[in-house]
Amino acid sequence: MEFGSVAPTFPPIGETIKIAKRLEEKGYDAIWFPDHLMGWYPNDLWKETPFYSRYKSCHMFYDAFCQICYAASYTKKIKYGVSVTEVFRRHPAVLLQQAITANHATDGKFILGIGAGEAENIVPYGINFDKPVERLEEALKLIKIMLDADYGQTIDFDGKFYKFKDAVFDLKPIEKLQIWIGAHGDRMLKLTAKYADGWIPTTIPPELYGKKVEKLEKFANDREIKKALFASVVVDDDKMEVERLLKTPILKVHALLLSSEFYEMLGYKHPFGKFYGLLHYIPTKYKKEQIMEAISKIPDEISKISFISGTPEEVRDELEKYEKFGCEHVVLWNLTYFGDLKKVKRSYELIDEIVKSF
Repeated sequence: MEFGSVAPTFPPIGETIKIAKRLEEKGYDAIWFPDHLMGWYPNDLWKETPFYSRYKSCHMFYDAFCQICYAASYTKKIKYGVSVTEVFRRHPAVLLQQAITANHATDGKFILGIGAGEAENIVPYGINFDKPVERLEEALKLIKIMLDADYGQTIDFDGKFYKFKDAVFDLKPIEKLQIWIGAHGDRMLKLTAKYADGWIPTTIPPELYGKKVEKLEKFANDREIKKALFASVVVDDDKMEVERLLKTPILKVHALLLSSEFYEMLGYKHPFGKFYGLLHYIPTKYKKEQIMEAISKIPDEISKISFISGTPEEVRDELEKYEKFGCEHVVLWNLTYFGDLKKVKRSYELIDEIVKSF
């Protein structure tokens, strides 16, 4: 199983090079860059964290593609991925131009992670967030047409969302452009099976991951697709400390991002009713009091399934379950120190030890 880690998003940008080089030296396979305009936390809640003294906002993100091109020349082996972009903020031709530029900058070691989109990066900016899966499907079809076009060949395309007339797209990747899709529902899994080289869902329980692998392989009909996982991790030497961290407000927010189906599956109701965080959650709409009231209704059982959490041995055991279900690449997003800033150094040491054990 391969392992990746998440790139820094806060200034200064020089940290990107530093972290990429360090991860490569440690033997990590990839570094992944979030493509966001907005973070997950309401401003009022962020102000009460230890991070606020240094970072006045959690909504500071570099452009992922620029950040990758900036850092790529400082490493030799590590892969660079976007986790994940969408086709609302970037027209497919512009997105493909950026992706192939990153493909060249990394000597072909670039992965274009793409999904249906997250409301927080789209709706507040006046962009119509309509029919996300249908739009993504048409964009993927158009991207394939552009990649397959001969030099100088004009492209005409009359779609529902995108229209080309006498267009050209002649910039080609130096190595095959890897496209991985962040898919969870059946329709998105079908798109992954048809258009993608890899599948990269967010944290879901191992058994559910296994069921989705079965569906993906059925839809793919023997077509080879790399199976990955973007995993939120909370780890500590002390099991009681892990339980304490999972109860902190800043980490319980992540349980709000889960679909209400997860709550119902375990016999609970989502604090916001019928809700799917990635499609509906916009943190700037909420005051601290509203968020605190919502997270007070989140059972510990639900908060726990938002993460892979526990002692190093427990986290390793969980990762082995995913491996048995066919997972080949795990992106480890360390959120431990969001619950307690004093845990930053030790939590990364523990994650390094877990990775080495594989």
